[in-house]
Amino acid sequence: MTRGSMNSRLRWILPIPLLLFAGAIWLYVETENEVRVQILRAQKQWRETDYMEAIEIYESVYQDYPKSRYAEEALFEVGTIYYINFYNADRALHYFRELVTQYPDSSLAAQTYMRLAEIHEVELTDLPQAIDYWSQTLALDVALELRRQIYFEMGDAYFKLNQFEEAFQKFQLLMDDGINDSLAERARAQAGIILQIQNQFEESVDYFNQVLEGPECDDCRRMARLGLIESYEFLGDLAKAIEVAKTIPTSEYSAQEKGDLLKRLDNKARVYEPQRFTGG
Repeated sequence: MTRGSMNSRLRWILPIPLLLFAGAIWLYVETENEVRVQILRAQKQWRETDYMEAIEIYESVYQDYPKSRYAEEALFEVGTIYYINFYNADRALHYFRELVTQYPDSSLAAQTYMRLAEIHEVELTDLPQAIDYWSQTLALDVALELRRQIYFEMGDAYFKLNQFEEAFQKFQLLMDDGINDSLAERARAQAGIILQIQNQFEESVDYFNQVLEGPECDDCRRMARLGLIESYEFLGDLAKAIEVAKTIPTSEYSAQEKGDLLKRLDNKARVYEPQRFTGG
């Protein structure tokens, strides 16, 4: 075979892989466009509150085009419809679990784990399983804002499970990250309560006072004031307990409730600290 004939044949052979590659790209683009049309149809049905029709379209996308980039979105939307629109936690769990199992690297993985955690926390009151899903979310590359929210949710769940050391550790992460916001103050107030439970009343006073000195957070400050009163009572410093009670605004306690609290503390002080009232 002459050099010329070989070159001639190579000119025909070399483009074949390129043609096949180009054909594959064209087919992929056409398929994705078709799937996108189906997704848009499903979204339209959802907006028209035809939820079952939307589910059927989404399911067909996942079943017929499992390798499409829209398949994971279809699973997420079906799970969301069952959870939000039909209040069917069991069916929602099925689709959310399917998503993180079949598409562990999905951009929707973190959002899906959060939904799974929410369902187990709110609907099933299965806090250990919710904690597990929050932990799996933290294993992903998630934004700082979401990471901090998860720390608080996990701390609160551990608190409800009476696992106070684990709860305190999660709250500590929020108190130490340098972001002084209402979430950190909520964590600090909860940490103060944990210290009370562990009979560390003097330490709890520091935490509650820090909450009162921190940024505005009405719920946090209410917890801190009541926590301070309780800690001062246990420490036998009724004068300080009364002093804190006097600072409670009516937005936190009604005038009647505040009056009853002050009366109780005053009566207790008359028994345990009579010298304050007799001048002795």
